[in-house]
Amino acid sequence: MTDFILYPRLSPDAADAIRVELIRNENVYEFNTQKFEEALSAADAFPATGGRRTTENELMELREECLEAVAFSEGSSSLTTSQFDLQLGRVIYSRSIGSVGEFGNARVWDFLTLVLLPDIASARFPGTTSNLGARFTGGNRRHVLQRLWRRWKVFGVEVVESGRLTEDDYVALLERRLTSERPAVAAKAAEAILGSNRTGTNRREYARVLMRQLIQISGIVEIGDDDPEHIEALMQHVRGNVELMFQNTTLF
Repeated sequence: MTDFILYPRLSPDAADAIRVELIRNENVYEFNTQKFEEALSAADAFPATGGRRTTENELMELREECLEAVAFSEGSSSLTTSQFDLQLGRVIYSRSIGSVGEFGNARVWDFLTLVLLPDIASARFPGTTSNLGARFTGGNRRHVLQRLWRRWKVFGVEVVESGRLTEDDYVALLERRLTSERPAVAAKAAEAILGSNRTGTNRREYARVLMRQLIQISGIVEIGDDDPEHIEALMQHVRGNVELMFQNTTLF
């Protein structure tokens, strides 16, 4: 039987201090061995629950795997942002299998981002980017690493690997609890966006209207994740409404 692997947590005070440093840093925020060892040995690094604590060697192996996946060298990557996100998300998701509950913990994401992979995280969203606090705060839907892991968790390997969903699609689908917490609903919403055959601005507007309609109807009809026929009928209704709206507007 495979052990449930526990990942280290970073205390809120320590996370705040490192986050401020990282955001203020004009260059890539380098990995610091001393901070890594201190965070890993902290009294509250692991919960007093069942499971095997991940080791220092295993965490360093994860770090090396991430560095190799995104071709990271001398503070930068040779990959495009979409390739970077795909490769990094793949590694993180594969490591989460068997310990999904750990990757739902905001403090685990603080450790991974601020202690284990600060250089990769800060290179992906440099100091000139707005709203950096959200990008480096564990549990936030815009988190630099957690958002990538969530794509794989919600949509699965086949959809993510296909590359058919764009960054804008992921934002539209995963920044709402209705779809981020219900994979079957998210899959149907993605199917509707892809089935619209729209691109660019038209596609973004279609996704925005689709999600608005879906959220509005969720206030009237209970939308679960365990009744495929109900979800299919519901999405057909929503798609029909959206298409009708687009037919009656001069925007497209």
